Amino acid sequence: MGRVSIDASEVRALAEDMRRIDSRLSRHVRPVVERGAVQIKNDLQAEMRKSRHFAPVARGISYDMRSPGGAYEAEIGPEKGSPGSLANIAYFGDSLGAGTVEDPTAALEREAPKFADALADLAAELALGP
Repeated sequence: MGRVSIDASEVRALAEDMRRIDSRLSRHVRPVVERGAVQIKNDLQAEMRKSRHFAPVARGISYDMRSPGGAYEAEIGPEKGSPGSLANIAYFGDSLGAGTVEDPTAALEREAPKFADALADLAAELALGP
C-alpha cells in the first residue's frame, strides 16, 4: 500500500495566525464593548432628560462591565434605588397609563450597527494590519 504524505505546514501556520488574532482581538474587544455601553447609557440619559416628570431619573442610569468566561458584556440601565427605581414607570407606565419615555431597547437598536462596524473594523485591522 502506498504512503500518503500531506504538507499541512500552511494550515498550521494559518491556525497559529488565527490564534494570535484571537488573543489580540479579545484584548481589544473590551474597549469596543465599553464604548458601546457608554453610548447607550448617554442615549438613555438624554431620552430620560427630555421627560418633564422623569428627568431626575437620568442620574440613576449607569452601566456595569462583566467578563464571564472571558466574554465581555455590559449591563446598562437604571440602578435600583432613588431615582432609578422610577425608571420602570417612566418606560412602561403604571395602571393609570403608558410610559412617557422611549423604550430603552431603541437606544440599543441605534447603537447596534455602530457597534458591529467597530468590531468589524477591529477584526480587519488585526487581521490585515493598520
